[in-house]
Amino acid sequence: MAGKLKDKRVLVTGGGTGIGREIAQVFLSEGARVVICGRRHGPLKETVDELAVDGRMIHFIECDISDPTDVQTMVEKTIGLLSGLDILVNNAGIYEGGNIETASLKGWDLSMAVNLRGAFLTTKLCLPHLKNAGRGSSVLNISSSMASQIEQHTLPYAVSKAGLETFTRCCAIDYGEAGIRFNAISPGVVDTPMQDHNKGELGYQEWRTAMEHIHPLKAIGVPKDVATAALYLSSADADWLTGVILQVDGGLTAQ
Repeated sequence: MAGKLKDKRVLVTGGGTGIGREIAQVFLSEGARVVICGRRHGPLKETVDELAVDGRMIHFIECDISDPTDVQTMVEKTIGLLSGLDILVNNAGIYEGGNIETASLKGWDLSMAVNLRGAFLTTKLCLPHLKNAGRGSSVLNISSSMASQIEQHTLPYAVSKAGLETFTRCCAIDYGEAGIRFNAISPGVVDTPMQDHNKGELGYQEWRTAMEHIHPLKAIGVPKDVATAALYLSSADADWLTGVILQVDGGLTAQ
């Protein structure tokens, strides 16, 4: 199968739904071989069943990204399935809100464990295999516009994503000589299951109208907006890009 990622070996964390699922689909369409991981068996299996068509190779592994033992097992299984690794997409994430008075210690710790430590540990375990792949290997972290444009009552989530962006830049500097590129995408509001807590409070149409209003393009994102940007940053088209935080946000952070 021809494509921009022909025969590239890819791991996408949080790949069963939303942005991760769309990244897996776009990468498969460009010739990649993909493993997705996540906590829930049902969405992972459904995604693999839907995307494993026309000779496309995709597997899933159940994994709690906040559990170091789970992550180690997942990476070992991934390397076994793909016989190496060229591209890592750290997409797994959760939303925990609140301010310093209302946020719980449990919520704070979980946000850091999934959104930041999970990316650190997955990258650490994948790094030897990315080095073996040679120049052109890539790590892409999925951040959030909240890392730089803060909203009220988003403390645990916003801090974890700001940390993820700094992590991206640090790794870009540390591993440039090895030829491994580290970049991040910072999406605005994207219509995914992660937004369900907001949709439930307002009702879907009211939520959508409110979110469209805050973006200069007067539209919210869909997962494919992020996935096409992910394809660019992970392909040879972006061969001289590293340490980039790409805002895919309808102009939200330009305000």
